[in-house]
Parts: sequence; structure tokens; C-alpha cells
Amino acid sequence: MADYSKSLLELKTRPQVAVPHSPYSAQLMPTFCVVYHPDPAQLGARYVMSAHQQTALGRELEFIAVDGTPCFPLLDPYISRELGYCQYQARQLRIVRRTGASSIDYMGRPIGAEYTFDLDESNVYALNCSNRVVLSLALEEQLTGDSAPMVSIVGAHPKTIKLRRAIRRIASTDDDVLITGPTGVGKEGVATELHRFSKRRGQPMLAVNMAALPEDLAASELFGAAKGAYTGANSAKRGYFRQAAGGILFMDEIGDAPAELQAQLLRALQAREIQVLGGATQKVDVRVLAATEQSTQGEDSSLRPALMHRLSQQHINVPPLSQRLEDIGLLANYYFASKERGPWKSGQDDTEIAAWCQVFVDLIAYHWPGNVRELFAVLGQIDLDSDYPVVSNLGLIRGHEPVSELPVVSAGISDEAFLSALADCDYEVARLAQQLPISRPSIYRRRDRLGVPSVKDYTREQVLNSMVEHGNDVAKAAKALRVSVAALLRLYPELGE
Repeated sequence: MADYSKSLLELKTRPQVAVPHSPYSAQLMPTFCVVYHPDPAQLGARYVMSAHQQTALGRELEFIAVDGTPCFPLLDPYISRELGYCQYQARQLRIVRRTGASSIDYMGRPIGAEYTFDLDESNVYALNCSNRVVLSLALEEQLTGDSAPMVSIVGAHPKTIKLRRAIRRIASTDDDVLITGPTGVGKEGVATELHRFSKRRGQPMLAVNMAALPEDLAASELFGAAKGAYTGANSAKRGYFRQAAGGILFMDEIGDAPAELQAQLLRALQAREIQVLGGATQKVDVRVLAATEQSTQGEDSSLRPALMHRLSQQHINVPPLSQRLEDIGLLANYYFASKERGPWKSGQDDTEIAAWCQVFVDLIAYHWPGNVRELFAVLGQIDLDSDYPVVSNLGLIRGHEPVSELPVVSAGISDEAFLSALADCDYEVARLAQQLPISRPSIYRRRDRLGVPSVKDYTREQVLNSMVEHGNDVAKAAKALRVSVAALLRLYPELGE
């Protein structure tokens, strides 16, 4: 030992050549992301700017698709070859528009000669390009490396990519896992992917809602019971731990488990041994995943600290939707994939595409306290209430205020002027929105308030009678019914033949 130390003292100092490695860069950069596009293959595509870089904004701007290949989401005949240019400096991004270029709307109003956006990690701006493409603008962390998709974890935001990486890494172990996150964020989906990528994937995953277990029967439900162990126990019960043997037991809402049961769970996890009610102790081979939306720290925690630490051999915190709003387009595509309606159904005309653009602008403006579950509930309501899709009163319906209020009809426009303008535009909402400083959702709401009908308010017989009265002229019949020609033909396409 002495000779070894002496030899080290005599050595010359060696230069350090190893470079610390990180799988991603923590640098935050301004990023455009495609949240809505008529072609769903373009969703999630990103363009990242550099500091002091001046970027030409237009059809030739090359984005990177979710699969890592180059794409051109602004390559659209309705979007100018040169919308203008943008420049980033000191956490501010300035967009300068070319005179005569097609529109870029922000908050329902066209950007004028130029506009400056203040960027930080909490701001996400929605830009509507010519009523064809919706881009988000945000300051994002830039990741490199694998971002392979997962069935239950949808999105391409850096936080979503980090979540998938954590799942893959933790799934390869046999550690117990505590999954935390607010309500509706997708904690059970995380558990499903942990099972799918684990070495136990060939064995069952059994899910149990701890909040739904009756307190007096919880122990027997989990650990099993011998015949006659309690009144009404006419046969032996295996319990969830033994049913999941060899596989995974997912305990959802673990924070709602009674204190006494938590003590029993702690012993079962530490020894991998359960006490069957009225029977002997038994060894079990099971991996435990647990989830809670409740706080796990401090006085607000309903979890016993010892149980929380034991469950947290590995810990995954699922980010809320408000921190990854750019994923809304991909999540919507996932939701509508098996449905014959929605933003990407076949045969949509320009007016429908424009209406969907406004929908996605509205969706980005909301802060989603119910997270992905609430988003899917809202998507289920869209496209059902009117001729064109519309998000109505998101904040009021759910008792929450939106992140930012969308512009409403100007108080200076009277009801008479509004109705006259609507008639002049042949009841086409998109045309009216271009002529007046009014957002499309506001037009729909005011139209409904003033009793202007939609095509669905008429019976087929009423429509056919109007056609006869106006010499089978679709435009005149639509005008008399106070609906747009496009809406009329969409419901009754045979009228255009």
C-alpha cells in the first residue's frame, strides 16, 4: 500500500480529456410547433430558431417532423412564399410581416407590420397562418436522441419525450414505482407502458382503485382471506397480491388508502410477504406500481412517509397538459383516429379547415385543469353543436377561466349591423370574420343568441320546399333559410347535382 501511494505521488498529472455526457441539451430555444394542419402527418413538426438568427417565414421554411425527417408544413397555396421574417434576441421574438403577404393571426386579430412576443417557459402563443395552419410559439428545451412513440404516451413536447425515456429506463428494473401527477393526466397510461416494457410483460397487470375498496374489507381484498375468516366468507379469497403473482399490481389512488392498511402494505412491500386474513403468511413475487394525485410531501400528504419512500424506489411525475400544450394536436389526432368525424375527416372544404384552425387556437388558450381527460371530453363535444366546429365557453362550462380571453364582438357593432353583415356574407362565418374584428367563436355565439338558424334546425321537407320556391337555385334557397350554401350542401349534397 505504501509503495502504491508513493508511485502515485511520483506520477505527473494527466490532462483530463473525458467530456461529461448528457442525453439532452438543457438549452431553451424559441420553437415553432405545428398544432393543427389539414395533413395530420405534419402534426408535432418543429422549427427551432437560434439566438440572433433571422429566419424567413414562409412556404420554404423547413421543419423537422416527429419521426425526425424534414417537412414543409407551410407549403400551402393559401400561405405566401414569404410571410416575412422573424428574429430572436434576449428572450424576445419579433415577427416582421411582408406587405401584402397572407395573414398571420394572433388572438383572433391579424399581426400588423410587426409584433414582438415575450418568451419564457410559461408562455405559449398560438399563431393562425392564413386559416390553414396553427403554429405554437414557445421557449423549449431541445432534446436529442430517441423519442420513439408509445401507445399510451402521446406527444412530442420535450416533457413528453422525457416521460417516455423515464418509463423505458425504469421499466427495465424490477423496482416498485410511485407515479404522481394531477387528475386526468394519464397516470394509468404510464403504468400500462411500464408493464409493456418490463420483463414481466408476459404476466398479468392487475389494477385496483384503492379509493373504491371498502375500509372493512380492504385487507382481505388485497391480501386474501381463508374460508370463514369473517362473516360471509363462505369460500377462500385469493386477494389482489396473489392474483397478480409473477406480474404487476397497479394500485391507483394509493393516497386514499386507510392508515391501517398503509401499515400492512408497508410490511408486504418490505418482506414481499402477505398476511392472509385468517390464514398463514405467504411469499409473493409481484412488482407494485402505485399512483396518486395527492401531495406526497409535508403535512398535506395522506401517505405515510415510510410507505411513500418504499413505493418510491423509482418515481415518475407526469407533467400536466398546461405544460405541454403543443401536444394538443397529436392528442386530438389520437382521439379522432377511430372516429369518422373531426379535424381530419375526408372531404373537408376550406371553410371547415378555417373553423378547425380557430378551434385549435382556442384549445391552446385554455389551461386544462382536468388535463388530458378533460381535453378528450371537450373534443367529444366539438363538431356536434353547429354547422362548423366551435369551442364554446370553455372556461364557463367547467367553472374555470381560460388562460387568456379571446376577442369578442366589438360593442360598437349593433345587432342590426351584425345581422346585415352576416346576410351580406351569405351567412358564411369565415367571410364575416375577415370583414369584421370578430373571432369565429364570438360570431357563432352571437348568431345563436340572435336566433339565426343552422341547417340542422330545418327538416328535409322545409329545405326541399325552399328549393321549389326559389326555382331549385341553391344560393337563393340558402339565403332564404339564412344558412350558408356550403352548410346546406354538406347536409344535402344531392341539391348540388
